Amino acid sequence: MMSAQLVSILVMFISGIAVGAVIDCTRTVLNEIPSKIMGRFTYIVEWIIWIFLGICTFYFLFLVKGGQWRVVDPLAQIAGIFAYEFIFQKIARFLGRVVINVLIRPILFIGHLIILIIRNVVYVILKSIALLVRPIYKLYKKYLPKSFQKKK
Repeated sequence: MMSAQLVSILVMFISGIAVGAVIDCTRTVLNEIPSKIMGRFTYIVEWIIWIFLGICTFYFLFLVKGGQWRVVDPLAQIAGIFAYEFIFQKIARFLGRVVINVLIRPILFIGHLIILIIRNVVYVILKSIALLVRPIYKLYKKYLPKSFQKKK
């Protein structure tokens, strides 16, 4: 019985560290995404992640103790969150910056590059069509008004 409570406290402490890390990394990543893309949705995404983390916490509690909840369990999780804030946050933020620089920024760069290429291809196509149509337009503008004039 005592070992089950100790395991429960340990699991909740570790889940608190994980919750702190996930929320911190989520905030870091959401702050790096341009506000035009995620401006209004950052709070919604964070709430969804908090709900998901709460469900995961109760699932771990269910696995460890069969769903029994005691006052010490949320205290252990809060202690884990504080432990993350004071001990593990620098490591996690470093790893978050690595993920941003290695994964997210190249994806955004490739996306901007693809948009730039598509925009330039469309520009070249429109300019070439305008170049081909310009002589026809000049002839149209030159001779069409004469065809509608009254003959004397």
